[in-house]
Amino acid sequence: MIEFIFKQKNDALKLQQCLTKYDLQSWFHETLFQHKTHYNLTIDVSNPHNGKERLMKGTTEFILGDKCIDWAEDMLRNQFYYEDIHEIEQILEIVSDMRMGERPELDQLLEKWDEPLFVRESLELLLDGYTPVSFDSYSTFRLKKLQLRISAMVELAIDEYKMEQEYQMFIHMLREYLASREKKLDTIHLYSTGFEFRFFDENMKEVSREELTKFIDKRLLSNHPLYVDSYTIAPLLSIAPEKIYVYGSGEHNLVRTLQNIFEERIDLLPLHYFPETLLYPSVDIANE
Repeated sequence: MIEFIFKQKNDALKLQQCLTKYDLQSWFHETLFQHKTHYNLTIDVSNPHNGKERLMKGTTEFILGDKCIDWAEDMLRNQFYYEDIHEIEQILEIVSDMRMGERPELDQLLEKWDEPLFVRESLELLLDGYTPVSFDSYSTFRLKKLQLRISAMVELAIDEYKMEQEYQMFIHMLREYLASREKKLDTIHLYSTGFEFRFFDENMKEVSREELTKFIDKRLLSNHPLYVDSYTIAPLLSIAPEKIYVYGSGEHNLVRTLQNIFEERIDLLPLHYFPETLLYPSVDIANE
């Protein structure tokens, strides 16, 4: 038998739930110590089919799943003083994404580290089967390195959340600006060169950079110089076309931003849909 002692009832019940998935029998009961209620979970590891190994797997799953997010939420509330439940949930979602490997751009900012191995090694030092394990003390001291890693994730998630909020405000601002503009052209075709976009009007005639510059509402660049791209976003917003055909990959960050701003006005098409002959106008040999 191995016994865990918890200060939080929910922790004991969550661990018990994890261990049930590994076919481990356990008993939950409450005890009173120094006028405080504690919650005990006694686990039977006598099963000849790797009972202790199952305990290790179940406990590791509980720590890396439930407890890491619990720690992250506690840090948000008590270290960074977040109170709004909506904000907390959004930041925790970013942390969860990081832990699932779905935020590689953030994960690469952290040192690579084998979390499951660290937890297993820390547990092996405790689970001798004779001494009850205070889970809270174990978390505080044995899992300190893991908690520091979660703290680093939380800080990255907060920064990412703030940037995402700024981006959404930026998109909303530009949508409002677009709604107030009168169209200068009905249709714009944007051809991606991989580095920038070439503009073509509704007659598939290329619009020169000089012409685009004349279209630009200078207030856009003076009021929002850090946010508005003068080569693509500013001309499009100033022209305010009813329809924009973008020829290129939807994976391009700028294309996604254009889709967010112009919404139903944009159609994304494969690059090869654009007439190649328009990209390389024929030379008038008679004038050479």
